[in-house]
Amino acid sequence: MTETNIIDALLERYLLLLNEYTTLQIRLANLHGGVYQNLAKANFSAERGIRYGKDYYDDRMHSARRVVISSSRRQEDASLVEDRPPVVFRVACGNESGVAGGKEEGDVGGKEETEGGDGKEGGKRKSKSKDPLRWFGILTPLPLRQAQKLAVESVEEVVPRLATVIVEMAGVELEVRRARKRRAKAEAAVGKEKLKQQESRPAGSDHKGVAA
Repeated sequence: MTETNIIDALLERYLLLLNEYTTLQIRLANLHGGVYQNLAKANFSAERGIRYGKDYYDDRMHSARRVVISSSRRQEDASLVEDRPPVVFRVACGNESGVAGGKEEGDVGGKEETEGGDGKEGGKRKSKSKDPLRWFGILTPLPLRQAQKLAVESVEEVVPRLATVIVEMAGVELEVRRARKRRAKAEAAVGKEKLKQQESRPAGSDHKGVAA
């Protein structure tokens, strides 16, 4: 496979990633717009003195999802022409073990168990009420549930894939630059070889046929 073919394959891969990146950006913007619209609807129909949003978060608010970064293949064997990104981002929910935030998750869990009571039963009762929607009682407004659904979709599906695509696009750009440098060096080497061959020819060899 020549360097030109490799560059063409990389550029084709980059265009596919660029198209996916644009699609994910549009989807993320639509999800965020839906979250704020549903929050506005919930606040509009809420009772007096009740407001939904980050301005009214308290000490019960903890991160329920954490980013996990993993490598799908060894860096020295990476070939970005393949349809397999070198780095993958995903979101771990709840107590799912992951690369990021493992110790912090344990610290939070221990704190909750201490606050919940002396035994394990108190800790379990505390861990069951991690859903922020339960703060507002049983009759949670439907727009608020919809806002949470859209936010979870953006965090669990769109954002990790978008981060993965961005990293892969940067890697493809780097591989294209490297391939172009290799092609330029190869072309320069071929040019030097041709020049040496021309210089090594005898001076009168080109006119020997004419003189005869």
